[in-house]
Amino acid sequence: MTPSNPATLRDIPSECPAYQVRAAARVVTRFYNECFKPLDLTSEQFSLLVGIGKSPQTTIAALAGESGADATTLSRNVQNLLNRGLLKAEGQRGRSGKRLGLTTIGRRLLDKALPIWAQARAELAAKLGEKKLDVVRKSLAELSKAAELSVPPKT
Repeated sequence: MTPSNPATLRDIPSECPAYQVRAAARVVTRFYNECFKPLDLTSEQFSLLVGIGKSPQTTIAALAGESGADATTLSRNVQNLLNRGLLKAEGQRGRSGKRLGLTTIGRRLLDKALPIWAQARAELAAKLGEKKLDVVRKSLAELSKAAELSVPPKT
């Protein structure tokens, strides 16, 4: 394998899990963003509402740890949801972090978004097949775990 050889580079998109996962994530995100558009909601914001709704009083750090997302990126999205009146934040910054919860408006929006999410998921299942969709979900979880276990410890 010659570094930077076009023939070598040509195979990376089809062989590299990171390349494929990122490409798939972009397409799936665009699909869900389009579905949530009537609610002025993105798939990232929906995920935050779900995460906060299932774990009231959670923190940005906890959400980041659970989702594998960068806390700084989550902070921007949380701030947007706070500005829209969809979330409430209690407590101080620092080690314990602000505790997040859904407001009444946020819970109503999540209640409107859930049927849209279910329909979008059903559409993907209809195109891919329920069993295959389940295999993809499990495979992505296994890939994430393998990558997490492979990251060298920070020194």
